[in-house]
Parts: sequence; structure tokens; C-alpha cells
Amino acid sequence: MMKIGHLLGRAKTAFSVASPLAIALALVPTQAHAQASDTADSGAGDIIVTAQRKAESLQDVPISITAFSAEAITKQNIQGIDGYFAVTPNVSFVANGSRDRRDLAIRGISNQLGAYDDVRPATYAFYINEFNVSAGTSNPDVVDMERIEILRGPQGVYFGRNAVGGAINIQTKKPVNEWEGAINLGYSSFDAKRVEAIANAPIVDGLLAARLAGQFAESDGNIKNINPTGGGNGSEYKTGRVSVRLTPSQDFTWDVVYSYTEEETGMRSGVPTGFLTRTWRSVYYQNRPGNVASPDGVGFYPDNRTKVNFDRPQSVGTKVQYVSSNMVYEFDTMALTAVIGHIKSDVFNYGDVDGGSFDFFYEDFLLNRKSTSGEVRLQSTTDGFFEWSLGGMVGKDSGTTDQATYYGTQNPLGQVPGRSITTLVTDSDSKYHAVFGQGTFNLSDKIAVSIGGRYSYEKIRRRLINTSNGALTNDSEREKAFKDFSPRFNATYKPSDDFMVFATVSRGFKSGGVQVQEASLRNDYEPEKLWNYEIGVKGELFDRRLRFDLTGFYMDWKDVQQNVRFQFLDAAGVLRGVNGIDNAGAARSYGAELSVDGRISERLRVGGTVGWLEANYTDFPAALVDGITVNANGARMVNAPRWTMSGYAEYTVPLDDSFSGFVRGEWNYRGETLSNNFALVYPNSPFVAPGYHNFNLRLGAESEKVRVQLFVENLFDNNYYTNAYEKAFYSGVQVEPSFQNIGINFGYKF
Repeated sequence: MMKIGHLLGRAKTAFSVASPLAIALALVPTQAHAQASDTADSGAGDIIVTAQRKAESLQDVPISITAFSAEAITKQNIQGIDGYFAVTPNVSFVANGSRDRRDLAIRGISNQLGAYDDVRPATYAFYINEFNVSAGTSNPDVVDMERIEILRGPQGVYFGRNAVGGAINIQTKKPVNEWEGAINLGYSSFDAKRVEAIANAPIVDGLLAARLAGQFAESDGNIKNINPTGGGNGSEYKTGRVSVRLTPSQDFTWDVVYSYTEEETGMRSGVPTGFLTRTWRSVYYQNRPGNVASPDGVGFYPDNRTKVNFDRPQSVGTKVQYVSSNMVYEFDTMALTAVIGHIKSDVFNYGDVDGGSFDFFYEDFLLNRKSTSGEVRLQSTTDGFFEWSLGGMVGKDSGTTDQATYYGTQNPLGQVPGRSITTLVTDSDSKYHAVFGQGTFNLSDKIAVSIGGRYSYEKIRRRLINTSNGALTNDSEREKAFKDFSPRFNATYKPSDDFMVFATVSRGFKSGGVQVQEASLRNDYEPEKLWNYEIGVKGELFDRRLRFDLTGFYMDWKDVQQNVRFQFLDAAGVLRGVNGIDNAGAARSYGAELSVDGRISERLRVGGTVGWLEANYTDFPAALVDGITVNANGARMVNAPRWTMSGYAEYTVPLDDSFSGFVRGEWNYRGETLSNNFALVYPNSPFVAPGYHNFNLRLGAESEKVRVQLFVENLFDNNYYTNAYEKAFYSGVQVEPSFQNIGINFGYKF
């Protein structure tokens, strides 16, 4: 156990990093107070969340949370994680080809995965209706949502396995005992069309109800292939969900949900930059001076944002389906919850891989994942001196990969067309179980102390079969078990009904793994472990017209898992590849998060968020990047911008007895970001994405049943990108550019 002095020192640091934002916060209420009226019913409003697996006011939960209600999701036109992460402090994402391929980071803790991980060891927990979907998707649909919650910091006690960075907790709308429904239509730039339908029916009055929700969307895309093969990044997306609720008594509720999502995009959404890494120069150009990537008739970013020249068509897509069951029985003083579910996902990527108009290389890639898990939880439901929860869970993830890269008819290495360069077949599984619990001692009506923890066990097995130029280079199988106990301590002080101060010390854990590589990577990589220290304050001012949430944090973590990927020619001239995970010795992250939401008057509402983050490696003297070793000590971590900020202002005015009009302006900022560890070798664009501002404007009218909204997203058509990936050697590293989006949404409830 950690020494008390060390613990207090870390807590002091967490408080000190929050102080500058606290000063800024103190200045905000003055203006709000000057314009506020005296009526209490025009306050900032209450938000109910289930971050501690029970319904509570957001302001009563001692966790750093950003929450989005159903109204906010609709009004902000949120269609996926890009929408709600853009306005969440110290949370970042990078685009990676398609809707379901988003690499997430919370407080600098990135979801570092091997390029072909068939069992996905996410660094965050992703829950839908209390079922963990992290093993199958990172961007579930947001149709007919009740609420989205983003929890920052380790959440193992409540959200379990590998929730080292935080958790995303999504609640869909549940069936109700009445007839209702909705139709939502959308049309926007690039001929993007969206149709949503929602229907709720009481099958047996007071006993059984069902709810259906679905969406179909398609777009011509914003990138075109000028090659005679044609195509582009046009997309088609469809999703459907069936929810059934059984309530045989007031004490028992049983929810069953089935969801299916399918997406196909004509190609990855990147354009060439002309930048060649050391790997591509050495393998395909033999380091000859003067060799640079070819503009290939389309040019390079940023002059070119909309064109590529691929000799072969591409296809990128995903299919995700899951079924979950959630049963709750309430006794007099406690509640028993049982959740079980199964998720299955398929990812495919076919076609051109060299990124040019010559037929050099092409690939076939198929990834299948499955996960089944169950959880049982018993918790107290009455207020008193002691509140408690206790639970256990068990699960299994499995996956297979089938990937092959082939020589084309014009390959630069003089090989036979159609011959495989490399093939990779994997078969993996992970079996795990855990027990967890927490007890809260309410020492008075103002002071509470909580102690909790989670014991987890996981055994990972992986088989890998690899060939290079037709020769078997690897056929091996490994397995290893990992176990851990992660405690959590929290103290809460409420000086009044409107204020809460809290301090938390928690440990985070992410299992290690097994891999078999052809170059200098270890066969077993270590678990990732961290200690997190937080001090926060939440409050409401001016008759609840202004709500704020300020948290400072400090994190020390060891054996940070980092992705390594490059290719090389061995002594015999055989092309080989390295795709895996390495451990950085240690890293440190500290910063602060501030959220403010205020109702200045009956018609005007404003709010904003600020995230400040310092995330750096402290022990990584031999980072393997692009085939060379670099000293990364002190370097900034991947996907960890120093500043993440957002703000909004919304003005509402009555139009008649039924309709009100509104105009809403939004702004968000993301600071300079390292898109991946290639930035340690190439500390400039494209691997270092510049910071950017983004502005949105929305206006419309709404009644109890009808809503119409016009919007312009990326109002000033700012040119920015969030990721760079080394996918194509001919035209260089690719980035996914931003575009302005102008559109209209219409909704009708019945």
C-alpha cells in the first residue's frame, strides 16, 4: 500500500493544477448573476446519471463526468462519438478510416492496439444498457438515446474490465406503456441522406411493451477516385434495434435488447500528403536520394483534400450485432441486477493498398470478433449510515484474423503478380472473471467515505500463422494469465445542498498480452497499471442558474502499452513486417477539467468546458519507431492535446402558442496532437496534427411534436485533420481532412 505522505503529495499536486481554472470559474458567475432573474424554476436544470449504477443527480456523483441528455443529442446533431467527444474536456479521438474505427483517448490514455488485434483489449469500458460492448465496437449507434455519459479516470469498481482510462455509459430509451413514435429526416452536404423511425407499443397493457428504432443513412462522400476504376468514400449505414420490457410486478423489470448495425464505405477517407517514412524509402526506393512520393495527378494535402488515384477499388466496412438481457429485482432494502449479453462484429478491408495509380500491391483483410459476458450485482437501495454494492462477472472474448497482401502487376520488387507478400492468420481468446464491491460510510449528512475494489483474472491465448513470400515464417501459440486487485478510496464533503467537494485515489489496470514477432518485440507484454489522484468540486450558484464541475488530477502509470508497426527487408531480401505492442517503462499525466452551464435568463443559456492536460513519457529510452530506436523520455504522448475547449450560447424565443424558435452557436478547440508514435521520429506534419478551432451554427423552430433545424457545421470551412496513417507508400502518408457540412433536420413525434 502507498505511503500516506506520498498519497497526500499527489493529492496536493492534483489540487494545484486545478487552481488556475478555479480562478477562471470564480469570474464567470458575476456576469451570470447580473443578468439572472429571481425565479428559481429557470435554473440550469438537473441531469440524472447512472455512473455509480444507480440513478443520481450529476452534481451528487463524486466522479468527473460529462453527460448528454436526449435533448442535447438531438439539438447538437450528434451522430456518433465524433459529436460528443468534440465537446468533452480531456477526451480525444482520431479518425481511422471508417465510422467504427475511432482510436479514443481519455486523459492521455490511448487505446493502443496492434494493427490486427483479434481480441480487443480496450483501455476504456464501453457500456450500452449495462452491457459491455468494448470488444465489438468503438462507435455504436446513437439512435433513440436516453443519455450518454463519459466518465474520466479509472472506473473498475463500477464498469469493470480494463476501464483504466474511463468509461462511456450509454442508455437507450426503454419501452413504455403507451403508443408513441417519431420520424426524423436529415439532408446535408455531399448528398447525405438520413431517415430514422421510432415506434413504441404496449403489447400487453401494464405487463409487456416493445420499442423499435432504426436508421438508414447514405452519402456520396467527399473524396473521389479519379482513376478509371472510379469510386470514392461514399458510404451506406444502417442500424436497427428492438427493445422489449417485461414488468410482471412493481419489483421486477426485465429488459431485452437486440441491435444490428452495418456500414460500408467505398474507401478509407484519407488523401495523400507526399510524406515518405524511412520504412517506405528503404523498402521500396532503396534509400535512393531524390525519391519522393508521386503526386500521381491529384497533388498533396492541404492543396488536395478531395481526390485520390487508386488503380484498384477499395471497400471498408463493419457489421456489429448484439443481444443483451438486464433483469432487476427490488427487495425492501436492496436490488439484485443480472446482465448477460453477446456481441459479434466483422471488419473487412479489400482492395488497393499502395495508394497509387500503378498496380503495385493490394490486400484482403477480414477480422471477426465475438464476446459473451455476464454480471450479477447486489446493492443497497436505502439511505443510511452504510450503503454498499457487491458483484461478480465472467466472460469470454474470441477473435480471428485473415489478412493477406499481394503483389500487383506493376510491383517495384519484380515479383510474380498475384503472389502473396505476407499472410497473417490469427486465432485468439480471452477468458476472464472478477469480483468487485464498494461500501460507503455516511459519517454525517455532510461527510461520506467510500472504500471499494476489484479483483480480476484474465487468461489470454493467441495462435499466429505467418508467411512471407510464400514461405512459412511463424506458426506458434502462446497463452498467459494476469491477475490484479485495484482499490478505490473516496471522501466527499457537502457543506450545503448546492456544493460538494470530493477526493479520490484509485488504481487502474489493463491486462497484458501475448504476441509472437519477427523482430525485436517481446513475446509477452506487461499489464498497464496506474495510480490516479483527483480532487474536485461541484456546485450550483445563483438559485441554481449556474452549474459547475471542476476536477484536478494526477496519474502515474507503469508499463504503458504502445503500438509498434513497420516493415523491413531482411538479409535475404525478404519483406517482413512487425505489428505488435511494446511497453514504455513509465508515464505521467496531470491536468484539470472544468465544465460550466448557466441560464442567464429565461431565453439565454450559455456553457463551456476547458480541459488542460500534460501527458508525457517519463521512462521510455528505447522506443522502437519506424524500425529505429529513439529516446522518448519527456516526449508528449499520443492523442493527448494540451488544451481541449468548447463553448456554446443558445437563445430561445416564443413564436406562437405552440412553437418556439432558437439560434445556437457552438465552438470547440483541440490543441496540437501527436496522431501516433511516428511523431517521435518525425516531429512535424503530418504526424503532428496542428491545433484547430471549429464553429457550428444552428437555428430552428420546435413544438411539442415538431422540430426543424438548419445547421452549418465547420462554419468557416477550417482545414484540419485528426490523424495520419502510413497506409500507402506511393503517394505518401495519408490524412483525413475536414469539410464544411450544411444541412437540415426535420423531426415529428406522434
